[in-house]
Amino acid sequence: MLSKFKHVPLYIQLKEEIKDKIKSSTWQVDSQIPTEKSLMEEYNVGRATVREALSHLVNEGYLYKRQGVGTFVAGRQSSLGYEPLISLTYFLRARGVSPRNKVVENSIVVPDKALLSSMKWKKSRACFYLKRIRYAETMPLAIENSYFDQEFQRVAAEQDLTSSLAKIILEELKLNVKKVEQVVINRYPTEEEAVILNLDLNSAVMQLERWIYIEDRKEPFYYLHFIIPGSIYNMTMEDL
Repeated sequence: MLSKFKHVPLYIQLKEEIKDKIKSSTWQVDSQIPTEKSLMEEYNVGRATVREALSHLVNEGYLYKRQGVGTFVAGRQSSLGYEPLISLTYFLRARGVSPRNKVVENSIVVPDKALLSSMKWKKSRACFYLKRIRYAETMPLAIENSYFDQEFQRVAAEQDLTSSLAKIILEELKLNVKKVEQVVINRYPTEEEAVILNLDLNSAVMQLERWIYIEDRKEPFYYLHFIIPGSIYNMTMEDL
């Protein structure tokens, strides 16, 4: 049964309830699951809670949608969707933490030689640049620099850029991600990074670089340069 008094968000509780029905074969593979309205009534939750739970299960490969028909069981094992791998928002919400993002810069830039090399683009061309400070509750948690193919700017104008970029890529744009490359370097923060993240200069940070490739593109569609405290994955609610 779902409980509003648990620390775990309702949509996570509902997701686990549905996952149990799939894994136990209560709902068979390729069978249509109950409608959103039926799930709302059965579990006494709102539409937003149901949609969030179903969205996560689709991304994890347990469910799939047929446009205009409904939602169906894809399999009893996760096919490892990309969102849990590329979304800090997903990581925080799964732990009952409310994420908040502040847009610092939103512009079109032409990468210099060094940035071009980091982006893994062969030729310099204008790209859409987005800089954000990421927060967990009120704690500054990450400095995020995102570089997209310029066409993303047209889509960005219609999106809430304080929301999950991974979700925009996977659900709003419905881009088919074919490969994700990632490199993580442990180092000490610069003075600017230490100030923004409220860290001591002797505290370790992780510098994460990520390249996301989509179908029909040889070069990355999205390049991410991300600075985050090295202790993030050990954080609990008591730390926030």
